[in-house]
Amino acid sequence: MAQGQIELYILTGFLGSGKSTLLARLLEAEHKQERRVGVIMNEVGEISIDSAYIPDGMPLAELLNGCVCCSIQGELTMQLYQMAQTYELDAVYIEATGAAHPLEVLEACTHPSLAPLYEMRAIVGVIDMKQWQNRQELKKPVQQLLEAQAKYVDIIIGTKQDRLTEAERVTVAETITSCQPEAIHTFTTYARIDPDIITRSRPRYRTDQPHEKTHVHHHLHLRTYTRFLSGALPRMAFENWLRSLPPTVYRAKGFIHVTDTSRLFLFQYAYGEPMLIPYNSDRPCEDVLVFIGDNLDTDRIEQALNELENAARREGTL
Repeated sequence: MAQGQIELYILTGFLGSGKSTLLARLLEAEHKQERRVGVIMNEVGEISIDSAYIPDGMPLAELLNGCVCCSIQGELTMQLYQMAQTYELDAVYIEATGAAHPLEVLEACTHPSLAPLYEMRAIVGVIDMKQWQNRQELKKPVQQLLEAQAKYVDIIIGTKQDRLTEAERVTVAETITSCQPEAIHTFTTYARIDPDIITRSRPRYRTDQPHEKTHVHHHLHLRTYTRFLSGALPRMAFENWLRSLPPTVYRAKGFIHVTDTSRLFLFQYAYGEPMLIPYNSDRPCEDVLVFIGDNLDTDRIEQALNELENAARREGTL
């Protein structure tokens, strides 16, 4: 690494694979090492949700309502340049949207203007092992993207292994490893890894490798739907509704209040599993939900949320 260069890490992986959880653990480790770190987050939707994981005061750039693979590749290059010019940093982590192809993110990071400023250290592929096991059930473009996110990487982090039996875990780990045998592989739950696996790595890939282009709308048919909430939701009814969503709703997230407590929650949903995490930051947030999926039925989502809000109002008057 040339003197003064900033270490650069890319976190890639499909929607809901666990990138934000991994990023939070990496940032905690960097803080303990007293290293200066910046973060760039790319979300498909128009509202920032995952930035709730970023500590207050940490340099942060958010690229919203677009994907690095198509509409905002140049913006990522510009944000990297501006971050290097504005802050004295040891490392920058990029959390790409789940719809991004790793090599297209890498292409934005290797613009000639960035060469004196950054050293590309690792592309990390985060793979939901349960989703990988069932990937044949997904539409072909999504399946191809999942496989690219395991192929064009330096490090593979297989997550959510607790959702598999031991025999399934061994089989899934073998098939993931076969996508890129030269990568570093580790399999875990809740992104519990040794951060040195990532920070001591060295890059392996070039941007000129042939690969299929993936466009968030044209190829993957991904759509987002943002819904601001007028009040709290009944927790059990909300979670039961989420579990009834079709598998084409890949991801949902947001900030919500529920009727049985006054505190605000960071809400996460992926592949039938909802999770509410108490939100402890002083950073103000509106109650809002963001859904990401294949040709979302927004009318049905809107109707269901209206019914949940009405149920909460009736509950409040009893």
